[in-house]
Amino acid sequence: MKRYDIAVIGGGAAGYAAAITAKRTDRNVSVLIAERLPKTGKKILATGNGRCNLSNADISPDRYHGSCKNFLKLTSVFDVPEFFGSLGVLCEDDGQGRIYPRCRSAASVLDALRLEAAKLGIEELCGFDVMNIEKRRYSAMPLFAVCSADETITAKKVILAGGGMSQAALGSNGSILGICEKAGIGITPAFPALVPLKTDPALVKPLKGQRADANVMFCADGKVIASRRGEVQFTEGLVSGICVFDLSYLYEKYKEKPELKLDLLPDMSTRQVFELLKDVRNIRDDMAAEDYLSGIFTRPMGAYILKRALKNCPRTAGQISDLKLGAVADNIKALSFPVTGTAGFERSQVTGGGIKAEELVATLELRKMPGAYACGELLDIYGDCGGYNLDLAFSSGAAAGKSAALKVRI
Repeated sequence: MKRYDIAVIGGGAAGYAAAITAKRTDRNVSVLIAERLPKTGKKILATGNGRCNLSNADISPDRYHGSCKNFLKLTSVFDVPEFFGSLGVLCEDDGQGRIYPRCRSAASVLDALRLEAAKLGIEELCGFDVMNIEKRRYSAMPLFAVCSADETITAKKVILAGGGMSQAALGSNGSILGICEKAGIGITPAFPALVPLKTDPALVKPLKGQRADANVMFCADGKVIASRRGEVQFTEGLVSGICVFDLSYLYEKYKEKPELKLDLLPDMSTRQVFELLKDVRNIRDDMAAEDYLSGIFTRPMGAYILKRALKNCPRTAGQISDLKLGAVADNIKALSFPVTGTAGFERSQVTGGGIKAEELVATLELRKMPGAYACGELLDIYGDCGGYNLDLAFSSGAAAGKSAALKVRI
């Protein structure tokens, strides 16, 4: 049975940051990364479509959600681009605030983390699926026993970086949250976040594969709750895109007739849209109605809007009355899709919910499990798309790693 000063549970972004920072804080501590999968860092490889959006130039609390937002003061002192610079990774702003490795390679980011861990003498134990964590006495010394089905490791301090429930095939399956819950630690129920939203399949089937720039409004009981602008994507029974992902958490809060309303010409008023439609009708008065909106939108999108607005389309554009043009304009400004659910954890980028803020002290140590620290996706906090979640994973992991290393000899 191997004994370590610090055992880090989880070999993802938070786990690597925790292990590296712990070892940099005190080079004499022994550190282990225990990972459930055969290799570490699988989820890192998938981030940013393989390009790894590490951070954002504007890490604002307004871009985060959950009870642990108060810990952003702790994590804000950690500079993610500076950290990766110390690992030999050159980072740059893409001009929109998103920070990437200049090489746009998630594999290079993972290589840098692995190389630094090896250089510092951090051990890795893969294929170690944690089943239980408990305090035991070994020769009168209280240690954490971290147990898999057939092996146990011991450590003075434990850092929980096992992730949430999103995309279990990439590493995290929620098992660490379950262990925490059994230990009496308060958990905000997990839910899929940054995820496509389900709608009536019949409504989106004609739009499958289409994309459109829109101001997307999440509405409940007829009221607009929040909005985001961006590219909307339509797939089988789903409405997707970054702007939709950023609004998806609202489904957990508002289930009274939730719907998405898409303003497909957000830079124009309804009156301006109506006048545009009149002008185009004059230009294409003898053309097929299906071609009427082509050029303002793609032909399939234009035909779809007409059918949604008019039900029965006339043969030519010139046969569309002003009254019917008003209905078309209304649909362009508020094309509605009922929200019937989310695409689930397997399609979500991160997990909402997690360990409640009240369960943690200022150093990310668990009140009910002294000597254990939590970070990353296990915490009840997540950010919008744009590098906010990876920044939080690295910065909270580093905070937990430093805290554990400073107390390991006390």
